[in-house]
Amino acid sequence: MKKIQMDAVEMISLMILFELGTSVMSIPGREAGKDAWLAILIATGLGALLFLCYGSLHRRFPNLLMTQYSKVIMGRKAGGVIAFLYIVFFMYGGARDLQDTGTLIANRTLPHTPLIIISALMIALVMYVMHLGLEVAGRTAIWLLVLMLILGLATNVMLVFSGILAWGNLLPIAQHGWQSIWRVIYSQALMLPFGEMVTFTMILPTLKKGYRANGVGVSAVLLGGIILTIVALVNVLSLGEDVFQRATYPILSTISKVEISDFIDRVDVIGVMTVIIFDFFKIFIFYYAAIKAAEDVFNISSRKLLLPFGIIMLISSVLMAQSYQEHIKIGDFVLKYIFPIFSVFFPLLLLMVSWFKKTENKKGKENAS
Repeated sequence: MKKIQMDAVEMISLMILFELGTSVMSIPGREAGKDAWLAILIATGLGALLFLCYGSLHRRFPNLLMTQYSKVIMGRKAGGVIAFLYIVFFMYGGARDLQDTGTLIANRTLPHTPLIIISALMIALVMYVMHLGLEVAGRTAIWLLVLMLILGLATNVMLVFSGILAWGNLLPIAQHGWQSIWRVIYSQALMLPFGEMVTFTMILPTLKKGYRANGVGVSAVLLGGIILTIVALVNVLSLGEDVFQRATYPILSTISKVEISDFIDRVDVIGVMTVIIFDFFKIFIFYYAAIKAAEDVFNISSRKLLLPFGIIMLISSVLMAQSYQEHIKIGDFVLKYIFPIFSVFFPLLLLMVSWFKKTENKKGKENAS
């Protein structure tokens, strides 16, 4: 079987699209109000440091998935338990983002279509791309990222010419104190999306030789974080703190205000399309990681897992919350108490134990099969 290999540009494109994902839609750190952009900027730096942990594990085990080297480092039983828990984590992340996307489409474009139908079409497309392969997704990600950046730049230009950006909405900086900013960084801005980048520990082994995972990953984290910071900043400038915090989808509220004479208006459709594309890639990455993890843990071909995992993710997305408000409430709890376990605790534990035991990749190759 041909080994999947991706170059740095493909990997960075996938990472940036994954980072922006639902983050563009919800804007993490909104509890910090007009300082949300500052919380995201600080979280970006911390996210880059966090990725160094993932990259360091990859450097020690360049040919192994996280689920594989967790068994090498912790032993087959303890490592197997950790690997299984990551399957659940990846599936939950994908299901949650699938509900986010389905709800957005239902609210904005297809109000009379049942949520399960919308979500089923989305997961079917994800399954199809998974069937085509990761390399196809990587090549597609490059072109779509370029397109999204061009559309984003054009939208920002239109916002400037619309005259709706008010710099007074930004001042004074840190008006509510730094304590509230740091609290938001921990509970929201760091885990979403930078903590979720742990998912790429299941993809880094496909990176072509000659590229450094830390360099690729940190570059993607910084670029994605800067873009997200700009998005938050523009939203605050255009909406003001109060509307920015209360809006369900701030970016769509901002874009809907664009109106230049009678020539350009209703550009919010661009925002909806952009968010859907970002969300698609995030769901795909979670789905891919879950299947690769299950393939390793259960020793079942990934081809046989495509349909059952797609159905599980679809049903989970529909049943995980009875309302959007409940969905958000559950998400806040998960981000604060569950995500740090998988994004920080387990990776740091694996890295420290591997250092202590001086576990090397040679041993990993022998024991991971």
